[in-house]
Amino acid sequence: MTGSAEHSLFFSMNRPLIEYLSQFMTERRFARLCQVADSRTHYITVVLEDLYQPHNASAVLRTCDCLGIQDVHIIEKTNRFTLNPDIELGSAQWLSLHKYKDSPNPSITAVNSLKSKGYRIVATTPHQKDVSLEDFNLSPGPVAFFFGTEMRGLSEEVLASSDEYLRIPMYGFTESFNISVSVALVLYRLVQNLHGLDLAWQLSHSEKDELILNWMRKSIQDSELLEKRFNFKNQS
Repeated sequence: MTGSAEHSLFFSMNRPLIEYLSQFMTERRFARLCQVADSRTHYITVVLEDLYQPHNASAVLRTCDCLGIQDVHIIEKTNRFTLNPDIELGSAQWLSLHKYKDSPNPSITAVNSLKSKGYRIVATTPHQKDVSLEDFNLSPGPVAFFFGTEMRGLSEEVLASSDEYLRIPMYGFTESFNISVSVALVLYRLVQNLHGLDLAWQLSHSEKDELILNWMRKSIQDSELLEKRFNFKNQS
């Protein structure tokens, strides 16, 4: 076991369990989990408000996984968030999905929850005080980008609660990009920028290892049984 795998395990509170479970997958597979975890971030997160088209929802999750965005926040008001497996390609299992649907106003619940965790609330919409994508400053702190539907955009509640507004430059007649395209454009540009900044954008050691353990549980057949066996051996 070499490189990032050793680095992740060294600081893990779950090291004994991770080391035990690593026996039940190939070294290459385990190294891949550790490598991907090293590129994951909570610094940028995505919030989707009331999407209703499964192909758009699926494409967004696939983009988030490809670009290292670990958390996706899903607001369900009138529309249920559904996926198309032919587009999503299993990306949802590697992400942390947070849903808001049971409160009187799920959008405000999401905004307040993210603000309490230190996120800047950024609405992706043309606005008189907006900032263009290429000029957006990541340095002030973690960012939650809110995206709405093509038909209605973001709700008035989100717009009124936002700290900043982001605009994607366009040069044609059409007024907006498809939602999944908007997410891809924003994330690709800003993730590239983030990796070049001297910011603590990666997960902490304990967060990485918690994530790796979660992925191992999903990757190893009978992982629940193996974990019970491990716990029994260490308790006796």
